[in-house]
Amino acid sequence: MTAPASELGRALTAAFGPDFVVKHLSTDVVLRQLDPVLLQKHFSWRDLNEILSRGRVEPAELKLCTGGRSLPEHEYTVTRAGHRVVDLGRTFSLMRSGASLVIDSLDRIHPAVRAATDDVMRLVGETASCNLFVTFDDSQAFASHFDEVDTFVLQVLGTKSWQVHGPTEEYPLPEYGDSDPARCPEAVLFEKTLEPGDVIHVPRGWWHTVRGGGESSLHLTFAFTRRTGYDWLRWVAYRALGSTDVRESLARAGTPQEQRAQAERLVTAFVTEAKGVTLRDFFDAERRGSGGRDTASLPWDVLKTRPAAGTSVELATVHPPLVEIRGDRLVLTAADQEFVLPAEHRAACEVLVRARRVGMAELAEQADASPGAVSALVSALLRARLVTVADGGAEPAEGWRAS
Repeated sequence: MTAPASELGRALTAAFGPDFVVKHLSTDVVLRQLDPVLLQKHFSWRDLNEILSRGRVEPAELKLCTGGRSLPEHEYTVTRAGHRVVDLGRTFSLMRSGASLVIDSLDRIHPAVRAATDDVMRLVGETASCNLFVTFDDSQAFASHFDEVDTFVLQVLGTKSWQVHGPTEEYPLPEYGDSDPARCPEAVLFEKTLEPGDVIHVPRGWWHTVRGGGESSLHLTFAFTRRTGYDWLRWVAYRALGSTDVRESLARAGTPQEQRAQAERLVTAFVTEAKGVTLRDFFDAERRGSGGRDTASLPWDVLKTRPAAGTSVELATVHPPLVEIRGDRLVLTAADQEFVLPAEHRAACEVLVRARRVGMAELAEQADASPGAVSALVSALLRARLVTVADGGAEPAEGWRAS
């Protein structure tokens, strides 16, 4: 795992410790405490007000929920200048009546939350997103339920009452599982009113009952989707496309014997492919295909001049690219693409992968390379969309306006 890019990511990684992924991920409710001031630096009422004042939150999704259901969009939006926007008057009226505000995929519109979400992905090795929940008084947005994803729940402001009941079935998926509230177990395994700074890990499939703690509450939920046997099966099936038996049209009009024979050929093709690969092959393929968010680095994306010593460079990929030496060439693999560079850039690439974000001058010093060589490398990586470049040092301020 490369170094976390955000202050919140570093705090989460330190709080949950090096053994969390092996010993507790998806299996235990884990409670930790962070500095409340740190959480509020990443998101606060000011940030929420900034978002709501825009009227639109795309590509994130805003909704109001109450009594276990989402309210129809027309109850809190209005059309202005041809666009559907949030009507703040209606929204606040519904919230005064007990509705909770939810913004799904907050990481897509908020820089500091985006950086922390990427760090969660690095911590657990899975795809993640961040949702915002805002509740007043003792309102309850959703009935007792379980999620098909694992979560970190960070209480930022106010309080929230949590009861965790445990699972009723193992390893539910969006495609498989019954979260009817009537099936929620009565027994409570974990109960606490979360206060600012509290963080809990809730495993997927564990029922929970959540309601406001009697005052205003703002919390962030980082949700991450574990890879399962279902994902591996789909990957093997895709690899099996090299077999003509797999690509052949199904014998819809065939006799029962012909259909049975074709099914047997399909099973044989799949099993043959499956026996030739391992789970490690799957994880390596996932890493090779891992890219990052499509971010801009103006003016450097357009300037013909190369980045100089006063700039900083940061990996754009969420997970580090594969770095290999093949003969006299250096090969970086990310986003299902291979980027070939001179082998002398290996040390600089390894420093960048390890540090994730570093000043150009420091990169040259640590790699024992000339500033010109490092500048040429960063320029090439920038054109390949593997890094971002910014003016200033390696530690830009975090928050709404910079991350």
